[in-house]
Amino acid sequence: MLRILTSLALLVGLILSSVQAATYQPLLEAQQLSTALKANPALQIIDIRSPADYTAGHIPGAVSAPYGQWRGSANNPGQLADKAHFEQLVQRLGLTDQQPIVVYSSGANETDFGAAARVYWTLKYLGLTDLTLLNGGFKQWQQALQPIETTTSQLEKSQYAVQVNNRLAIDKNELLAKITQQDNNYQLLDSRPPAFFQGKMKAPMATTGGTIATAQNIPFQQWFNGYDTRIRSTHEIQQLVKEQGLDLAVETVSFCNTGHWAATNWFVLSEVAGLPNVRLYPASLAEWTQSKVALPMDNTPSRWEQIQAKFAKLVSE
Repeated sequence: MLRILTSLALLVGLILSSVQAATYQPLLEAQQLSTALKANPALQIIDIRSPADYTAGHIPGAVSAPYGQWRGSANNPGQLADKAHFEQLVQRLGLTDQQPIVVYSSGANETDFGAAARVYWTLKYLGLTDLTLLNGGFKQWQQALQPIETTTSQLEKSQYAVQVNNRLAIDKNELLAKITQQDNNYQLLDSRPPAFFQGKMKAPMATTGGTIATAQNIPFQQWFNGYDTRIRSTHEIQQLVKEQGLDLAVETVSFCNTGHWAATNWFVLSEVAGLPNVRLYPASLAEWTQSKVALPMDNTPSRWEQIQAKFAKLVSE
């Protein structure tokens, strides 16, 4: 018996040792990234802004990987591409698991952060775990008067083999099963602003307003400083999480319209607050409402309210 327990302990140790610890915190401030770059010029930095913005000026050594490359089709932007697509993208960018990867976007507003968070989540989903984000994006880098270059950078093509971590994502069928079976061990969080949750506003790719049945509204904007577009301190985040009882569930599922704002909630709850078992529904309401079979919803507007909304839209155009 003792021999079996010892073998199990060794096995667990091997598994744990195989999980790569992150070199840096999930969020780096501009000055911290500057210091890290001086100490390790080989950092893998990806700029997910538009090619034009990248050409106009970027963090030295950063490679261009526009956000659109990480997204799905126009009618369902949150839908994940297949493993082969992402493996080709990661290899073309030259990304490996041998150096930390830093992701940044523009930092123009709170919504913009969701792009960086979604790419971070995608990379982690693909098995790359040594990840960090630049808090406040390129805007903060500029405000901190850090160096900028305009020459194009490109890493040597890598041979990284994608290892999908399915525990980070949840699909439509699994979520539906949780709802229909009245699973009490998880919490379903709608990351959108209240007007969307209440069915007063609707994203173009959603066929109806409202929210997924049983969801509670945890708007993504609350995680940001009131005076800029950076995420609050870890202490403040943990306080907000505790005040809202978000640390009580065994499992958390985050969604929005297309898995963009939801990525911010996923990032904050999983990577900053440190909650276990936080998952993202990537395709979110775009997929849920486009289903051929009607799926359970709450807060859907009445037929009359839908007609009024369509009329108001026509008038405004």
